[in-house]
Amino acid sequence: MGKIKEHLSHLSAVQIIVMYYFFAVIIAMGLFSLPIARNPGTEWGVIEALFTAVSAVSVTGLTVVSTAETFSVPGTFILAFVLQFGGIGIMTLGTFVWMLFRRKIGLRERQLIMTDQNRGEMAGLVLIMKQILIIILAIEAIGALILGIHFLQYFPTWQEAFIQGFFASVSATTNAGFDITGSSLEPFAHDYFVQFVNIILLVLGAIGFPVLIEVKEFLMAKERPFNKRFSLYTKLTTTTFGLLVLVGFIGILLLV
Repeated sequence: MGKIKEHLSHLSAVQIIVMYYFFAVIIAMGLFSLPIARNPGTEWGVIEALFTAVSAVSVTGLTVVSTAETFSVPGTFILAFVLQFGGIGIMTLGTFVWMLFRRKIGLRERQLIMTDQNRGEMAGLVLIMKQILIIILAIEAIGALILGIHFLQYFPTWQEAFIQGFFASVSATTNAGFDITGSSLEPFAHDYFVQFVNIILLVLGAIGFPVLIEVKEFLMAKERPFNKRFSLYTKLTTTTFGLLVLVGFIGILLLV
């Protein structure tokens, strides 16, 4: 153990973070390979486990198996948990675990957080991690509740409706692209409420944590000044994001 700590002390923050994500993939492979995670009779090998784990941790959304047919209910929750590594960030989850076990977050850990979040200073990093975790989990919970209630008209039991709503909310907020319907959002092609909720979740998950934190602080302020000035980062991000969505929307209308 001492040799491992000594070796880690010589690694840069970037190298350690890459190593963390490598181990996250290995852990995800192990979790997906548990018998309880899959439906009986499904084909599952090392390649399927590796591909699904990498896709889930990196929230790419590509699969070599049918998610709906392969994963059981426990497997669905395991997959949703793994999606958080890519959606929220491994250092954000790591900070939560450190706080949960009352471990002191020292200089080394703060350097890792700073590198993972691409920030230029260490001041207030732990508070930022707390805010990110609370905001994302709150968004996912609200999305799961809204979709779960709405899905009662689509699925035979309330358990299935809320599992579908929960996973859809997590997948949309993390921009993961996975689905457990078996056909993505195609069953809701004419349900504009489901589409609208997913659009909101996708935007909130993609717009960036700094923007979400600024908006949260503005909404929770006791006095909301009309001359509130958001940071240059937030202005550039929201403007660019909006333009990209608008240009893409117009482009698709013209090409379809």
